[in-house]
Amino acid sequence: MTLDLSFKELVDAAANPNIATGRPLLVAIDCIDEDPDQPRRNFSEQELEELSQSIAEHGVLQPIVLRRSDEHGRYVIVMGARRYRAARRARLREMPAFVQDAGLPDRCAQMIENIQRDDLRAPEIARFIADRLDTGDTQADIARKLGKSRDWVSRYASVQSMPEFLRAKLESSSIRALYELYQAWRTHPDEIERLCSTQDSFTDAQARQLARDVRADVDRAQIRNQPPPEPPRSERPNLLPEAVPPRAAPKDQEATTEDQSPKTRIFSQSRSVARLAIRVRYQNRAGQLIIDRLATQGSRHALVLVDGADNAEEVPASALTIEEILPR
Repeated sequence: MTLDLSFKELVDAAANPNIATGRPLLVAIDCIDEDPDQPRRNFSEQELEELSQSIAEHGVLQPIVLRRSDEHGRYVIVMGARRYRAARRARLREMPAFVQDAGLPDRCAQMIENIQRDDLRAPEIARFIADRLDTGDTQADIARKLGKSRDWVSRYASVQSMPEFLRAKLESSSIRALYELYQAWRTHPDEIERLCSTQDSFTDAQARQLARDVRADVDRAQIRNQPPPEPPRSERPNLLPEAVPPRAAPKDQEATTEDQSPKTRIFSQSRSVARLAIRVRYQNRAGQLIIDRLATQGSRHALVLVDGADNAEEVPASALTIEEILPR
């Protein structure tokens, strides 16, 4: 038996204090309209049919939530569109509902209900977050209102910037996997698109490994194609004419030449360090440590480019956690 319990009353009240309390009303189904801005756009036909059969036998066990429409005598659904559709399919004439006081609908409360039921599709979540950002909410605002982490919001917010071939995989791959591929695509677009064309879906582990392999392969190729560093002047070949034999270097000059060898090795090491990408975490946000510039606040701070951000932040070095060191 499929029940229509979608959202506990306690969570309803916490998410939206304007929801009426007390006994629900019986409202004629013909007087109820769906909200065109409801975050959820897709309903499984099989689940609707199962719920309809349950409602036909047991009735609507969990009242829906309505608000009064601008049109006299009509109501708009705030929470419970799936139960409403199933009740219509079961040919009910009326159904129990709590009616909110007049006011604008709480979009975040609608979203919370669907998130807690875990039946929203990734494109619907991404579309909702994009809409909230367009209205002026920040990612931090959305995370606070939905009770989600900033990283969770950031991943879905990045969908609108993803190329079409990645967005097409939202139905079959997790948002975390696509976000990992998107970050790699920003620096290695051709390689990521080519590899994604050979696979329909990705797990988190597969995407993470693929992105790591692409970065490593491309960076190794770039290193191979770079000309070797020019040796120090003291190590260059003697260009004197053959007719004039080279003079033996004085002992002090020979010592100088020997002393320069460690410096040459140190220089080569610094070049190799510059080819490393250091992945760090700061306040539950992942990013990349910028190692070719110093922070303006001094040596106890570092520059970090948080994933999805356009500009680097200066953060206390003691608050950083190094997660991974990769070749660039």
